[in-house]
Amino acid sequence: MKTFSRGLALAFGAALAGAAHGVTLGFDDLPTAPAINSATGLFFANNDSASYGGVVWESGFTVAGSEYRVDTGSIVDPVRPPGPLFGIPRSGQYFLTNSGNGVSNDAMLLTTSLVLTEAWFGRNEYYGFGGGADQITIHAMAGVANLGSVSFELPELNPAQPEMLGKVDTSVFKSLAGITGYRIDRRELGSQSGNWVADDFTFVTAVPEPGVELLLAGLVVVGLTAHRKRGRRAA
Repeated sequence: MKTFSRGLALAFGAALAGAAHGVTLGFDDLPTAPAINSATGLFFANNDSASYGGVVWESGFTVAGSEYRVDTGSIVDPVRPPGPLFGIPRSGQYFLTNSGNGVSNDAMLLTTSLVLTEAWFGRNEYYGFGGGADQITIHAMAGVANLGSVSFELPELNPAQPEMLGKVDTSVFKSLAGITGYRIDRRELGSQSGNWVADDFTFVTAVPEPGVELLLAGLVVVGLTAHRKRGRRAA
C-alpha cells in the first residue's frame, strides 16, 4: 500500500517538476562552431540543423566567436588598427547575432512551445561607426497572433565599441498559454545593418494549466481510493 501510494505521489510530483525544468542556451556546445575569430550561420554550426535546444531558429541567425571582427585591419597598411570586436558574449566564447546570412535581420523568428524566461542582449558596433540597433522587442507568438511583448533598451556605455550584454526579463511569458514561438524585432540606428548580439537564452517547459494540474491530482486520488478498496476486499 505504501509503495503504491508513494509511486503515485512520485509520478504526480514528476509531472509537475517537469514543468519547472529549464535550459540555458549559450551556443558554446554547438558541434561545428566556427573559430573564435569567425562567424557562421547557426544552421551550419549545428551540423546543418536549425533545431538547437528544443528551438527551431530561422536561417538569419548567426553564431560568432568572441574575437570576431568585421574589419580585421589592413595587411597592406599594418599601421591601421583593426576595427572593434563584433560583440561580447555573456558567457563562454560564442554569442548569437541577427546578421542575416543573406536574409532579413529584423523580425527574427524562433519556433518552440518552450517558455522564454530571460535572455541577454547588447549593441553591436559593426565597423565602429555607431550603427547597429538600440532597442529590441521580443514578442511571444501563437501562430501569427501576438500574445505579449517585452521591449529592452540596449545599453551603451562605450560608444563605437561593442557593449556588455544586459538581461531581458521575459518571465511574464510564463503566464501565457498557447505559445508557438517568438519574434525578435529591432530598432535600427543609422544604416550599419541594425545588428544586435545576444547570449544565454533561458527556456522552461510550459506549466500545465490549472485544469491539468487538478486532473493529475484527481487521478492520484482515484488511484489511491481504488487501491484501498481492493486492499479491504482482500482482507
